[in-house]
Amino acid sequence: MGEGLEAMSEEEIREDASVRDDANEVLNASVTYAKRMLRKYGQFGPFAYRMKEDGDVALEVVAQHDMPAEPAMLLDLLYEQLSERAKKGLIRAAAFASNVTMAASSKEGYTDAVMVDIEHRDGYSVQAFVPYRITGGQLHGFFPRVVRFGALKTQDGKPRLFGRE
Repeated sequence: MGEGLEAMSEEEIREDASVRDDANEVLNASVTYAKRMLRKYGQFGPFAYRMKEDGDVALEVVAQHDMPAEPAMLLDLLYEQLSERAKKGLIRAAAFASNVTMAASSKEGYTDAVMVDIEHRDGYSVQAFVPYRITGGQLHGFFPRVVRFGALKTQDGKPRLFGRE
C-alpha cells in the first residue's frame, strides 16, 4: 500500500475524523465565547473549554478565590485543573484560549488574535490563531462593538495534557 490516506484503514480514517470533529467543537466553543467577551468588554482573559467523555463541551471554571491577577498564572491554573481531569480520564479534548498580539498582521491587516491551543487524548495537538478587529463601542455603548474575524491559521501544537511529555 502507498503512503497517506491509502495506507490508512477505514477505521483509522473514521477515528481521525472523529478527533478532528472533537477539536473543531472545542475550537468553535472557544471562538464563540471570545467573540461574546470581546463584544461585551472589548477584551478577555485566558479561559478553557473541555470536552467530557460523553462529548459535552463545557467552560472550565476557576473558583473566584483561586483566581490569580496575572493572565499567565490563570492559564497555568487552567492547565493544572484540566491536567488533573485528563489523568482521571474525565475528558477527551481541551482548548485553552488567550488574547494575543501577532508579530505580523494577518492578510486582513489585523494584529490582535484569539489564540487557541487544542489537545485531544489521542495525541492530536494544534495551535489556532483567529485574527480579529473590534470597531464601534463609542459613546458609552451607544454604538455597539462589532467583532470581525479574519482567516484561521493553524500550526502544530505542543501537547501538555494526557500524559505526553
